[in-house]
Amino acid sequence: MNPAQYNGAPGPGTIYTQEFTEVLASTDLQAKLPGGVLLAQGNGVIKKGTVLGKVTASGKFVPYLSSASNGSQVAVCILDNEQDTTLTDIGASAWIAGIFTESKLTGIDTAAKTALKLCYFV
Repeated sequence: MNPAQYNGAPGPGTIYTQEFTEVLASTDLQAKLPGGVLLAQGNGVIKKGTVLGKVTASGKFVPYLSSASNGSQVAVCILDNEQDTTLTDIGASAWIAGIFTESKLTGIDTAAKTALKLCYFV
């Protein structure tokens, strides 16, 4: 970078890129869970499009896992935006209805498709 190019002021700095992932196949039909969800701490970065289940004891949401036995074995919704749960619980929005590109979802399986009754997968 040439300092004279910016008249002695700092330049634009490092340029970062962000990958945009769209999981909705259509915006015609979609609905979010009223009030959103509370994601449980300790699950790291949860990506947009992750199928979520609700832990019965805490009422908090975690990534859906069909082999779990804590309530999260039932798919409830699909995460709307990437969230970092490494250090704390965090509120987020999630879809309960919509038309989704199945290949872009994380954690989707036959049981999740059955549980997500208002969601369609293409």
